[in-house]
Amino acid sequence: MKNNRYSTYVNGDLQAHVVKHPKKGWGCEFYNNLELVKIEFYSSHSESYAEDAAENYVEGIKII
Repeated sequence: MKNNRYSTYVNGDLQAHVVKHPKKGWGCEFYNNLELVKIEFYSSHSESYAEDAAENYVEGIKII
């Protein structure tokens, strides 16, 4: 199953896409230099939680 993208955060080489999986819930796809680094899902959290994670990643607060 493909994740549906809802929003994108970008800062330099870092990108994060907020996604929703039909069974896993909200999550993020994290990229560095256009290469996928990691996908995380937050099954018991909201869209805003995933948005915060995405923003924190591109701002350098969340380190992967």
